Amino acid sequence: MVPFTAAGHGTHCPNHAEIGGRFVTTASENSSGGAALPKRMEAADTGQAVSDTTWIDLASAPTDAAHFAAWAEILGRHTGADAVVLVLGPADRGPFQRAGEWPAGTETDDGMTEALNLSLAQRKPIVKSGLSGVNAGRCAVAAPVIDAGALAGAVALRLPVTAGLDLRAAMREVQWALPGVALRLSERRSDLGIGDQARVRTALELLASTLEQPRFGVACSTAVTELADALECDRVAIGFRRRLTTKVAALSHSGNFGRRAELVQQIADAMDEAIDQRATICLPAASGNPLLVSAAHANLSERGRRSSVATAPMLLGDRLVGAITLERPWDQGFSSADIETLEVVAGVLGPVLEEKRLNDRPLVVKLFDSLLRGIGAILGPRRLGLKLVLVAGAAGLVALWQVPGEFRVTAEARIEGSVLRVVAAPLDGYVMSSSVRPGDIVAEGDIMARLDDREIALELRRWQTVRDQRQREYEKALSERDPGLLGIVGTQISQAEAEIALLDERMARTTMASPFDGIVLAGDLGTSVGTPVSRGDVLFEIAPLDAYRVILSVDEHDIAAVTEGQTATLVLTALPGQTHEIRTQRLTSVASVEDGKNVFRVEAEMIGDLAPLRPGMKGLAKILIDERPLIEIWSRNTVNWLRLALWRWLP
Repeated sequence: MVPFTAAGHGTHCPNHAEIGGRFVTTASENSSGGAALPKRMEAADTGQAVSDTTWIDLASAPTDAAHFAAWAEILGRHTGADAVVLVLGPADRGPFQRAGEWPAGTETDDGMTEALNLSLAQRKPIVKSGLSGVNAGRCAVAAPVIDAGALAGAVALRLPVTAGLDLRAAMREVQWALPGVALRLSERRSDLGIGDQARVRTALELLASTLEQPRFGVACSTAVTELADALECDRVAIGFRRRLTTKVAALSHSGNFGRRAELVQQIADAMDEAIDQRATICLPAASGNPLLVSAAHANLSERGRRSSVATAPMLLGDRLVGAITLERPWDQGFSSADIETLEVVAGVLGPVLEEKRLNDRPLVVKLFDSLLRGIGAILGPRRLGLKLVLVAGAAGLVALWQVPGEFRVTAEARIEGSVLRVVAAPLDGYVMSSSVRPGDIVAEGDIMARLDDREIALELRRWQTVRDQRQREYEKALSERDPGLLGIVGTQISQAEAEIALLDERMARTTMASPFDGIVLAGDLGTSVGTPVSRGDVLFEIAPLDAYRVILSVDEHDIAAVTEGQTATLVLTALPGQTHEIRTQRLTSVASVEDGKNVFRVEAEMIGDLAPLRPGMKGLAKILIDERPLIEIWSRNTVNWLRLALWRWLP
């Protein structure tokens, strides 16, 4: 709490200590000055007549200063004091300043100041006797002003010490008079509450009217026109800060106005004056700081018929976005209530209208403004974290341009045997048995399957019987020496032997063996026993175990970078922990569609250990192209896409 300090007195008595923000008398003071009320001092005539004018001033004073001056005079005359000083301030906080005095122009001496500070500190009546100097023979009496349980100030009286002085009676007079001060403070709070409600109602009505308008210009015109009607002003203008100057956005009761007109420029200058000083400027001044510069307001006021001018800046957070200027006849002026209403309206309308102004700008302007704000945030004095991130990002980009990396093309891969042999059905028949399945490893000559040979065997026995029969006929014709019959029977014997040889060959073909060492890729006849097959039907596919090739499916976006003889690394899905080296051999010029993408077939040979590999395995291969900067590698696909997009849209 800030203590009361007498005007014109810059020092305090040495027997004071600072306690709780007030100067309080310590125990080392003279015994002649204490808080105890003496029973009686020398008698003196007390009480003086109070004029009717003073009572009238107390009852109908238009200002607090006049009311408290009359109150101090009445108290001083009733108690016989030769000086009365009343100090008031914000409840329980201070600072406490002089609010009333009697006689007018009374200076507060050290004794009264000490009594006031003690009463404020201890919240109880205080008597300070034994004054020295010009106030010798006098004493000071002080009592706190309590309003609604809070410390609102204190009153001090300087009394001459005479034989008839009754301090207790004087203190009772003070105690009886203090409720009058509290009543005046209560009335002031009530008046302020009504004024606050009116200001809030005006601000809310303006806010509602402004929010109803979808466009910035219409919203500004509505706001200034309604504000002019509410405050009975001749003209109200609203402007917004753009870069270092303010541009007038709307004038009340005026749809169109020349932005370069002299009047509009003078209004903008007045707005700049208030914004630059971050304060409300009123001419003639109703209240506030008299040290504020008001030259632009004076120029605007003197234009044409002399007028009163008031300007309040509009804030958005801690940023000044514009100002509102009011004008009315000089003889009417602006009261403190009008200024407070203007400040409330500026505080409410500023953020709303600024948001509408920003939203109504063209998209290009919004983008440019966002860019400028970003640059300002980077180059400004704050946001150290953002600056560090950007510096780190820039350093990373430089490193990506300078650090080379291996450019690789990724392609899906699958393993195939370099040779693929097909075991087909040699003749029409039925499957009798099968001894292998896909995935089985077979050696050359291993029996893989058999066809039903019973029909062939029966046909073979029939021809053998025919041959034996013809052989006996041949022997009989030979014994009879019949040359003609010998020729016929000999021919029939040759025919039978040819049929027998053909059947023997067909019988041999019913057994199908592996043509070489390898692995069975396809052909599961175990569940097809008894099924008829036709000549040429594929029964098995076999690939060797020591000769593989890798088929790469390269995307069409990357095929231009792939050539023969490039090395690549292969990782198979079945063996993710192992890498295998391969080398490209042949590029086909025919594209095919796989998984919705255009791909080209590239053949590659395996290098290194082939033992764990099997035909049909799939995986991913990365073909080493060359070394390039990392940023070029990572942005290659994006750059190519942009090139195609630009080519598509450019004329």
